[in-house]
Amino acid sequence: MEQVTEFVNSTGGLAVKGALIAAFLDFAFGVFAAFRDGTFAVDALAAFVRKHLLGRVFPISLMAIVAFYSNDGFMTAAAAAALTAYAAETLGSVYDSIRTSTSNPIPTD
Repeated sequence: MEQVTEFVNSTGGLAVKGALIAAFLDFAFGVFAAFRDGTFAVDALAAFVRKHLLGRVFPISLMAIVAFYSNDGFMTAAAAAALTAYAAETLGSVYDSIRTSTSNPIPTD
């Protein structure tokens, strides 16, 4: 159990927590935008879990965990690059969710 705590408190562990927070923010703002635009669909929730959590966050987190325990520099660099790319993509998605919908613009009058 001590090794798990060591990883969670490491830079890699903090990056994984950041990826999970980014995924949650993307989820929350995406749901908000879908309700705002009138496009919410329940099946999109399963797609989010499959695409973001299982398709991106889980494999990148696994790479960060392997890098931490194997102390492999190449794996660490790959995990850092993947986490950075995921963060950039996800923050862009959050920004897109916050922006006003082009199909239902807010009147400025």
